[in-house]
Amino acid sequence: MTSKGAGEDEMSKATFDHQTTSALLTSRNSRSFYLLFLLFGCCTLLYYFGELVNFAGWEALRWDFFYGVHDIHRLLFLAPIIYAGYIFGVKAAVIITIVVIMTFLPRALFISPFPDPLLRTILFTIIAGTIGYLTAKVRSESERHSRLEALLISERDKLLGILERMEDGVFITGPDYRIRFMNPSMVRDFGEGLGSYCYEYLHKFDYPCQQICKLLNVINGAVERWEYNFPDGRTYEVLASPYTDSDGTVCQLAIFRNITQSKRSG
Repeated sequence: MTSKGAGEDEMSKATFDHQTTSALLTSRNSRSFYLLFLLFGCCTLLYYFGELVNFAGWEALRWDFFYGVHDIHRLLFLAPIIYAGYIFGVKAAVIITIVVIMTFLPRALFISPFPDPLLRTILFTIIAGTIGYLTAKVRSESERHSRLEALLISERDKLLGILERMEDGVFITGPDYRIRFMNPSMVRDFGEGLGSYCYEYLHKFDYPCQQICKLLNVINGAVERWEYNFPDGRTYEVLASPYTDSDGTVCQLAIFRNITQSKRSG
């Protein structure tokens, strides 16, 4: 390889590294980390502001608020702990809680003139860490639920896509007898009926057709097969099985196969 080629490779690699670094620094996680760091830094500054004022001699900033028992000041650290748990999860909440108690220790051990400073610090840290942990767990469960819901919807869409392309008629009926889905073949043979009651759609009845309807059996877990003979002379073989819709409702998925010709020739 020539020196020119090697130089170009080095420049390309440097450009790629620079672009990768820039992308990482501007990513959502990086911005969230910067905000967490800023929250923690502001809380720490306020927590030790009284000592900073004494050290720098800023008499104008010597406010009584900064020289109390600091129980109120410690409450500010709930913000970074909860934020870490919500954005980054349980591990981040635990890490920030450990960093927080390390921040409290110098005041509790060497500075605070008030009684039981270490005990109050430990109690607060336990409570704050528990809140951060619970926040992380609730967030995690919420995200898991959202992922499962998205997966169920995706699988349902795939299944309905397959049913859409079937030559046999297919429709899905809820436990309230309302039609939730119809494929084009079903619409072609019986007309549009989405949202209507199945007994109205198929038989023009005003009430469920208990003698021939298998809906209740199917939603209770049974797989049913039977024949429908319609007044116009058509005969359909029907196969019905339970189907759980994306909202968790157990429905009936029925496949209508036209067997009129085979019945007549037989």
